[in-house]
Amino acid sequence: MKKALIVVDMQVDFVTGALGTSEAQAIVPKFYKKLQQEKEQGTRIIFTKDTHEENYLDTQEGKKLPVRHCIRGTEGWEIIPELKEFAKEVIEKPTFGSTELPDLVKEEEVIEFAGLCTDICVISNVLLVKAYFPEKVIQVDASCCAGVTAESHQNAISAMKMCQVDVLEEEKETEPKKVIVQTFGKFQVFIDDKPVKFSRSKSEELFAFLIDRRGAGVTNTEIAAILFEDKEYNRSVKNQVQTIISQLTKTLREYGAEDIIVRQWNSLAVDTNQVKCDYFDFLKQETNDMMNFAGEYMSNYSWAEYTTGYLIQQKMK
Repeated sequence: MKKALIVVDMQVDFVTGALGTSEAQAIVPKFYKKLQQEKEQGTRIIFTKDTHEENYLDTQEGKKLPVRHCIRGTEGWEIIPELKEFAKEVIEKPTFGSTELPDLVKEEEVIEFAGLCTDICVISNVLLVKAYFPEKVIQVDASCCAGVTAESHQNAISAMKMCQVDVLEEEKETEPKKVIVQTFGKFQVFIDDKPVKFSRSKSEELFAFLIDRRGAGVTNTEIAAILFEDKEYNRSVKNQVQTIISQLTKTLREYGAEDIIVRQWNSLAVDTNQVKCDYFDFLKQETNDMMNFAGEYMSNYSWAEYTTGYLIQQKMK
């Protein structure tokens, strides 16, 4: 059966920008995996882009929601970087539902929706297409949708079910990956007791730096200063930093642990709640079964010397 997947408004402003939410950020790793699978299966993938002009605040929507977002040409208007590689077919829409969409999918037998926001643009487009094609299979992947709030997301899902839209079951929670990071001595990472093999040394060093920052956000400029300390931050270095970030994300994704990286507006961090680390435990004065601090910390990185000195001071107290 011919199938189309409509990816609704997975744009920067709805994920990490002006109207971003933690719920929207949480579905990004699932969405990436879903798009990989759909692409391999030959599914037609169509992205929608909420699109407003500079006069947004003068429009009816702008007066009821006076938050400038998805203004054409701005960074917030763009598809999020994590999914951009799949956005080959894109349509713009100036309002919640796209009147262009039904004509685009008239040949498909299965039309699936996912994206943002469940309670506004997703439900608007789903019911619009359902009205045009009452005999087609119209479905929604609830695990790859997020609403303005968790409650309004669920209300929208219930409303679509009442309108005879097939709602795919939420993904079952899987056991979180066991991530162990050793910093005392040389830096090493283990996921489910297996040593992690990074595709290149710079991506491993980036992960080490994120661990050193203990959950604090790091900008691309700061990353460049650490990884390329003797180079000017020009376009070439900026591109290299983006490549290294992508390689780190890809490696962690291969081990099923991509969600330990938190991506926010122009910054990167590690979710310390998902990592068992000797460095973290030492500072919290908690015991662990890893190596004790004996004066060496990430000895393979010169920039770690500052933290080493701090750890020595803490040990002497």
